[in-house]
Amino acid sequence: MAPRLPKPRADLAAFPAYRTGQQVKADVRLNANEWAEPNPAGDWLTPRELDAVLLNRYPTAALDLRGLLAERYHVEPDQLVLGNGSNEVLLNTFLVFGGHGRTTLLFQPTYSMHARLTVIAGGTVVDELIGLPYDITRDRAVAAAAKARADIVVFTTPNNPTGNEIPFDAILAVAEAHPEALVLVDEAYSDFAGTTLLAELAAHPNMVISKTFSKVRAAAGLRVGILITHPAVAELFRAVQLPYNVSTLTHAVAAKIARDDASVTRRVAQNHRESGRVYEALKKVRAIETYPSVTNFILFRMKEETPAAVHARFLEKGVLIRDISMWPGCAGCLRVSIGTPEENGRFIAALDHVFAAAPA
Repeated sequence: MAPRLPKPRADLAAFPAYRTGQQVKADVRLNANEWAEPNPAGDWLTPRELDAVLLNRYPTAALDLRGLLAERYHVEPDQLVLGNGSNEVLLNTFLVFGGHGRTTLLFQPTYSMHARLTVIAGGTVVDELIGLPYDITRDRAVAAAAKARADIVVFTTPNNPTGNEIPFDAILAVAEAHPEALVLVDEAYSDFAGTTLLAELAAHPNMVISKTFSKVRAAAGLRVGILITHPAVAELFRAVQLPYNVSTLTHAVAAKIARDDASVTRRVAQNHRESGRVYEALKKVRAIETYPSVTNFILFRMKEETPAAVHARFLEKGVLIRDISMWPGCAGCLRVSIGTPEENGRFIAALDHVFAAAPA
C-alpha cells in the first residue's frame, strides 16, 4: 500500500526538479557555464588563516567582504545584499516583490531559474517571446511591461542562453516608465562583456542588479551571490533573508577572491580568445546556425537534426554540452560553455564526428 503523503501547493504538485546534466559522466564538461580551470580553496587560505575561521561561532556581517565589493562596484556597503549563491538572492527578490497575485515579466528565451523562482515564490510568469535572434528594442520592452502590468520585470544581460547584450536604453526606459515595478537586471556574465548598469542605480531606485562569484571569479562551488540596489531597498531584503545565510568559511575565501582583480582580467582575455576560436569552428558547420556571444558560452541551432541526436554524438566523444531545446524560443538549440584551451580543442575536434551524419 502506498503511503499517505502530505499535499504540496497545487501549483507545485507536478513541479519538475531543476536538472543540468551534472550526473552525466563525461571527460569534457561544457554544460554549466562554469569557469573550467580548477580553483582550489587551498590557494586562498593558509592553514593558519583556516584555523582562524571559528566554526563554533555564527557568521559575522562580512564587513571586510562588503567593503571590498563596494569599492569595486563603486557603491556603498549598505547597498549590498549577500546570499548563498545568486539563486538565493534572486529567490528573495521574487518573495519580496512577487508572490501570490503578482506578476513577473520575462523576455524569452532567458535564464530558466527566473521563471522557476517566480513560481516557487507563488507568483505568475508572463512571457514575452523574443525568439532568435534575441533582439529587445526599447519600444517593445516598454510596451510589454505595460501590457503585463508586471510587478517585476527581469532582464538578463548579457543574456543566457543567447550570449548577447540587451540595449541599456531599453532597460532604463522600463525602469523610468514603471517606477513602482522592480526592475531586476541579472549581470552574471557582465564581466565578460565589460559593461554594467551599476552607474545608473542612483537615478533608478527601483532597479536591482545581481552579481555572482560563479562565472569570471571561478567560484561556482563557493556559492556567493550579490544584490546591489538602493539602500532602502536593500533593507527590505535584509529584513527577510535567513540569518547567517553565508558561512564564515565562505566569507573568508570570498574576501581573498574579491581582491584578485588580476585573475579576472586574465580570464576575460582568455575567454575572448577561446570563445572566438570555438565560434569560428562552429560557423564552419553548415548543419547549424551559430549565434554571436560576448559570454563564456555559445548558442547554436540545428537546421535539420534533433538536438538529442547531436547531443548524444558529442557524448560519444566524451564531451558534455547542454540541450536547451525545451526552453521557450530555443527549439532545436544546444549551448556549449567555453572550457580550457584543451577542452575547447576536444570540442572542436569532435565536430567532424558529430556532424558527419548530418543532412546535407
